[in-house]
Amino acid sequence: MEYKWIDNFIDGLIDVYGTKDIYELYDSLEISIRKLPKCNILLQGNEAFYNRNFLNKEVVFIRDDLNMEYEKFILCHELGHAIIHTNIITSAFSRNLLNLNKLEKQANYFALKLMDLNMDEIAFEGFTIEQIANSFNLPVKCLKLLLDSKNQNI
Repeated sequence: MEYKWIDNFIDGLIDVYGTKDIYELYDSLEISIRKLPKCNILLQGNEAFYNRNFLNKEVVFIRDDLNMEYEKFILCHELGHAIIHTNIITSAFSRNLLNLNKLEKQANYFALKLMDLNMDEIAFEGFTIEQIANSFNLPVKCLKLLLDSKNQNI
């Protein structure tokens, strides 16, 4: 897994806009955030999704019942799709041709790096990965990706 190129995107984003704050980045990039009830048909059972051309605007639709930290992670994840997957068309036809798992891993990595989580190994000594993920309000699979990247010095 070589994601240094994603690190370069994040560094450039922070240099250009002078912030890591996800809400400020969305404002600067003119990407709208629209909160919806989790039962809304647009979400199709997901927590959020990014649409590049919704009424000629970029928008992220996100559930309105997520806690603040998890909402930030999801918004960072969707921003990752917006920035690093600019040539991807997410139609029903193209979904069959894409390696969606790879794209999701890249967006998760983008989110975790942008959030710049500080994990004090001493403070979490003896904790299970599930407990650590819960303390950061992250899915376990995302935390594993972060730990793998640190172990491989990606």
